[in-house]
Amino acid sequence: MMPSKPLHPCNHPGCPKLTSGRYCPDHEKRERERYDASRGSSTERGYDHRWHKIRDLKLSRDLLCERCFAKGYGVPAVLVHHKDRNPKNNDPMNHESLCDACHDKEHVKDGWRGRGKSSQPLPK
Repeated sequence: MMPSKPLHPCNHPGCPKLTSGRYCPDHEKRERERYDASRGSSTERGYDHRWHKIRDLKLSRDLLCERCFAKGYGVPAVLVHHKDRNPKNNDPMNHESLCDACHDKEHVKDGWRGRGKSSQPLPK
């Protein structure tokens, strides 16, 4: 059995509670709500009904994660990524069908914590 990570203080200013994550349970929900409020709604960020039609069309054409497929894996794509990170640029060349894991890797440098789902390659 691998040893667990040592506990550390909660990242909320002044909170002395120890946690294995970024925030203790008392502050996790509050920080998530604050983060979500600062982002705005999905519609405000450019993901309106038109985007959903574009997304559905792309996923129906490219069923597998394009990055995993290039490595020889058959992982289902679950979302469409804007390569230039501009949600208003809906040029088809700017779209990429990705699995959760590849999308999370792409956005980790932005502070994105991920969708909390893991992707498993399908047998070849």
